[in-house]
Amino acid sequence: MVELKTLTNQVVSYTYMKDRMGRYTYVNESAQDLFGIPPEHIIGQSDHHFFDLKTSDQLKHNDNLVLEFGETVKQEERVIIKSTGAMRIYQSIKKPIRDDQGQITGLYGISTDITQFRQTEDTLNQIIKHLSLARHASGVGIWIWDIVQDKLVWDDQMFVLYGISKDNFRGVYKDWSSAVYTDDLQRAEKEIQMALCGEKKLDTVFRVCWPDGTIHNIHVIATVIPDASGKPLHMVGTNSDITSHMQSDDFMSLTSAIYQSSGEAIMVTDENNIIRHVNPAFTHMTGYELSDVMGKSPRILNSGRHDKNFYQEMWQTIMRTDHWQGEIWERHKDDIIYARWLSISVIRHPNGDIYCYVAQFSDITEKKQYDELILTQANYDQLTGLPNRNLFKDRLAQEIKKSHRNKLPLALCLLDLDHFKEINDTLGHAAGDELLKKAANRIKSCMREIDTVARLGGDEFIVILPEINNKLCIEIVAQHIIQELGKPFQFNQNETLYHISTSIGIVVFPEDGADMESLMKHADQAMYVAKQQGRGRYCYFTAAMQQKVNEKMTLMRDLREALTRNELHVYYQPILKLTDHRIVKAEALLRWKHPQRGMINPASFIPLAEESGLIHEIGDWVFDQVIVHIQKWHEQFGHIIQVSVNKSPAQFKHANKQLWSEKLTRLKLPGNCINVEITEGLLLKDTAEIKDCLLEFHNNGIDVSIDDFGTGFSSLSYLKAFDIDYLKIDRSFISNLTKNTTDPALVEAIILMAQKLNIKTIAEGVETREQQDLLIELGCDYAQGHFYSLPLPENEFEKLINCIPSMKVG
Repeated sequence: MVELKTLTNQVVSYTYMKDRMGRYTYVNESAQDLFGIPPEHIIGQSDHHFFDLKTSDQLKHNDNLVLEFGETVKQEERVIIKSTGAMRIYQSIKKPIRDDQGQITGLYGISTDITQFRQTEDTLNQIIKHLSLARHASGVGIWIWDIVQDKLVWDDQMFVLYGISKDNFRGVYKDWSSAVYTDDLQRAEKEIQMALCGEKKLDTVFRVCWPDGTIHNIHVIATVIPDASGKPLHMVGTNSDITSHMQSDDFMSLTSAIYQSSGEAIMVTDENNIIRHVNPAFTHMTGYELSDVMGKSPRILNSGRHDKNFYQEMWQTIMRTDHWQGEIWERHKDDIIYARWLSISVIRHPNGDIYCYVAQFSDITEKKQYDELILTQANYDQLTGLPNRNLFKDRLAQEIKKSHRNKLPLALCLLDLDHFKEINDTLGHAAGDELLKKAANRIKSCMREIDTVARLGGDEFIVILPEINNKLCIEIVAQHIIQELGKPFQFNQNETLYHISTSIGIVVFPEDGADMESLMKHADQAMYVAKQQGRGRYCYFTAAMQQKVNEKMTLMRDLREALTRNELHVYYQPILKLTDHRIVKAEALLRWKHPQRGMINPASFIPLAEESGLIHEIGDWVFDQVIVHIQKWHEQFGHIIQVSVNKSPAQFKHANKQLWSEKLTRLKLPGNCINVEITEGLLLKDTAEIKDCLLEFHNNGIDVSIDDFGTGFSSLSYLKAFDIDYLKIDRSFISNLTKNTTDPALVEAIILMAQKLNIKTIAEGVETREQQDLLIELGCDYAQGHFYSLPLPENEFEKLINCIPSMKVG
């Protein structure tokens, strides 16, 4: 017995014997550490004397399994010592003591204190939990192996890496090694043993067979954590699936970059928030090595951009929820301020005390700069730096709300730069851009701080004038803008001065519109009127403008339906050859007989057709009508009557150059049965589309006339450049032909010039015999006007010819 005492007293574990009543008959000296009293005071006492009721009942239950049933019990026991209130965890082994007859007389027990192991394990489990959250996105699994207890703890990602759920793992695998590819298992186990012996760090790759039969390459990195004596206590490691990377030549460098270090900076502080560890990403991101920050407060990173309240609210959240995340500005070692996305988690002991804080952060400076750039591009004009249409709408919406509250009206001034296109086309886009920037600065110089100037696009600007007390304030600003933009501009140090002006449309909220859309629409209408009135001026919106727009929209809507409702008609006005008064030509004139309004003036609806794009469809319809009539007259009278068809400048855009000639060919009509009438202004544009169309007409024998000659920018150069067949002398010259000496001289000059260029002349608007006779005297070739006939419908035009067998009038 003495030898037993000597032996058990050398054992660190708590060793004891109990009789069948549960009273201690022997304890070793380690029991004194547990109960805090000498062993001799323990003998004869039972567990309820030393432990709380719950603990003593549980211990009694475990003892009975030994004393009553003779079982050997090996289990973990958690006890609370009554005298100190301390909680301890023991790994206990209890065996029965038998006499010579085999009867159980008591039990023998050994209890090893594993409290520290369990606390460490719980802490590590919490670390795994938090690190798992941090690494989940990267697909890295974390595990801890308690070497003493031979217990392996996995995070959720580990089960993902093995291709199976946590609940089904035991049903498929015996343990982790049963999932490892057979050829790799022996090598993997050998490398684990080498790591435990300290020969090398565990860094290996082995294959895992998933339940679905697929093979995955798992990269394992682990570190052995020793106890105070240097013996292996825990092994902590990470697993990651590198199957896809195994195909890459730079596998080793890639795995090293991804799995040996985190892309996010990680800083661990103790319970007092003193820095204890940082990872390489932290050093890279902040410039601080571990030696620079070890033992210091994280305040070393403070940028000074956040006030005391910011940090107070942060720590209140951390203490309340064990977590905080958000944007924070911190200082690099080189004093540069950076934006970080920071996440702080609290790791606690099982008893709730704080074990450490884990801070993770990434650098979002570039992202913020990019976001700011995107925000700027989305809200500001890149050329002038002014708010663009998006930001303007937002500010106008805010000002409208404010105007509702303070009952003060606001004004909008919509500006369009007059003659900007001429400068842009003449000097180039660089000069145009420079003009827009200078114009923007001049407009801003006329504003108050509370006003907004925005560029809507092109050469269009808009100004918001909030809190307007009276219209005089608006007019002062508008006049100031007109004066500033009326001053000359210089470009690229060129001494030449260039002048523009601006037309401004003004609306006032709320009287001119209750919402943004109506205000913008009415401002545009007012600006259009300012341009019509001569430009370089401002104009207020009026109800009459809206009424005119409404009438225009109604008329345009009706015009869209006019073709399908057969409301459009082609009239013909005869053109006579003055040498024999024969009707040899006619001009096709479009008429619209509206069911409610009656005959509508072409000057009212032709511009609408051009603006809406209907001119293409209507123009082709007129041409189709004309050639059908020409073919009919050819069969009826035995010869071709040439018809002049007006072609709008808008029809030259995106025109099908062969369409008209193809239609003539199908009807077997010659090209010169058609005479296309164009304006002088069209030739001045001298675009590729116009040249191609006129060349197509010429190649197919279609004649070309210049209408209203003498009223536009008449130029001999385009008469030479283009094959013009006829000049139609404008009616303004003919109406005064017999009243003064100037107009006859001008008409004579036009006729003589045309004769020299081998071009025929047609006089428009002939209303008297005197005008006709003078034109004959001056050598004019053809005449057209009310003196001969008003424009007539197709059947009336036929009657006019039929009633004159000689084909002569006058």
